[in-house]
Amino acid sequence: MVFMSDGKERTFLRLFLLLAGFMLLLPTAAHASAGDLNCPDFGTRERAQHEYLKNSTDIYHLDGDNDGRVCEWNGSTGWWGWPLGSIALVAGRFISRRKKADHRVVAGIEGVWHNYVFHEDGDADTVIDWRGALLLIGGAIALPLVQIMRDYVLPRSFTPLSINLLVALLLGICSFAVTWKTNKIDQYR
Repeated sequence: MVFMSDGKERTFLRLFLLLAGFMLLLPTAAHASAGDLNCPDFGTRERAQHEYLKNSTDIYHLDGDNDGRVCEWNGSTGWWGWPLGSIALVAGRFISRRKKADHRVVAGIEGVWHNYVFHEDGDADTVIDWRGALLLIGGAIALPLVQIMRDYVLPRSFTPLSINLLVALLLGICSFAVTWKTNKIDQYR
């Protein structure tokens, strides 16, 4: 079972390793000792809040105004995991279809939601491609994925930007691989 030709497979693998290495370098290098944690040591406000709620007291002095919410100034992974994940899913699919020379792909941004359908006589109709829209909507899976990676997988030093970019990269690679494996070229072209 061949995934790609040797040259394309090596190029894809190199690109993946380069991006994965870049993502590992994004977090801050310094780690605080266990007894001296500050807001930047948690990477996101949610992680700091989780740690604050885990302990019955504010042992790290993260809640300066004593309102029960810690590190209020610190960034959050928030809602923007959805658009990044959606764009990555669509981009992975679109790039895979282009690389495979799928002539059903409509050129430009319109290609996200349209396909060509070819006929025996050589003509082609433009039809709506529901899979592109479903992938855009399906990017909502990036939100729980970001939270799981933030809270249980990645080190606390990962920043919100690096977490979201890593999730987008993973979703894009998965979309590329699935599209590459399952895409069928139209027989009339």
